[in-house]
Amino acid sequence: MQQRLTTERLALQPSTDADLDALWTLWTDRDVRRFLWDDREISRDEAAATLADCLALGERGLGLWTIMPRYESSLDARGPTILGCAGLLPVTVAAEYEPRLAGLVEPLVALFPVAQRHGYAAEALCALRDHAARELGLARLAGVTDVPNAASDRMLRRAGFTVLGECDGPRYRLRTYVCDTGTPS
Repeated sequence: MQQRLTTERLALQPSTDADLDALWTLWTDRDVRRFLWDDREISRDEAAATLADCLALGERGLGLWTIMPRYESSLDARGPTILGCAGLLPVTVAAEYEPRLAGLVEPLVALFPVAQRHGYAAEALCALRDHAARELGLARLAGVTDVPNAASDRMLRRAGFTVLGECDGPRYRLRTYVCDTGTPS
């Protein structure tokens, strides 16, 4: 089962159908969709289908979490209650371009622009990495980012991911990574 995860400042709640509108708003934000959806504006129906696919992974401990401030007092009245989302998902599209990623799980983090540049993405990524190792027993994780996405590259490297290589991708060149979690396979 998918678990609630906490960090010093964040609560990662397993996503539910009730999160659809907030997630769709996040996923259609121009700055977020640039790399998350290859700059394609998705429909609400596509967002609902993506959420349903993520919810189906919950039994395996994978799926999607909404990222929220851990303490209500840290909420900014101008910002969203949901800061973004984080996921542990089987590698799909990237494995078509980099077959060495097939069968691995990759974390993803997407934040509303107002929540960026506060260290929340790195905090959420480390929580996912640790959960994958300790609770799910995953010995290795994949990482994928679009080459122009320098912020994600820095974040993955700081979290212990090492570059595997670069390859073509659906829109941009992809940089791929692996992270050995220290868990025996």
